[in-house]
Amino acid sequence: MANYNIPDPASLEEIALRAQRLRNLLGMSVSEVASLGNVSEEDVKNLEQGSELSFKSALAIHKVLSAGNLEHLFDHPKFRSISEVKNFESRRLSGR
Repeated sequence: MANYNIPDPASLEEIALRAQRLRNLLGMSVSEVASLGNVSEEDVKNLEQGSELSFKSALAIHKVLSAGNLEHLFDHPKFRSISEVKNFESRRLSGR
């Protein structure tokens, strides 16, 4: 049976942190994301702080930060850190 519970605050904090990290990794400012997503800077800041914003704004920001890819919107990331990526690649390359 499907679980339709609202995510706990830790999940919302995780999403907020991932959005902020991704924006920083892309070298984008809050105003750049807001402009490209056609949302307010306040919306970008609210997402990164885990505060309230419209679903439409959240999707627009996600679209900017993920180069328009909405295919895996509700997936958890495969890796949690660059260390996990490095370990994965080391194991993959050693298996050749």
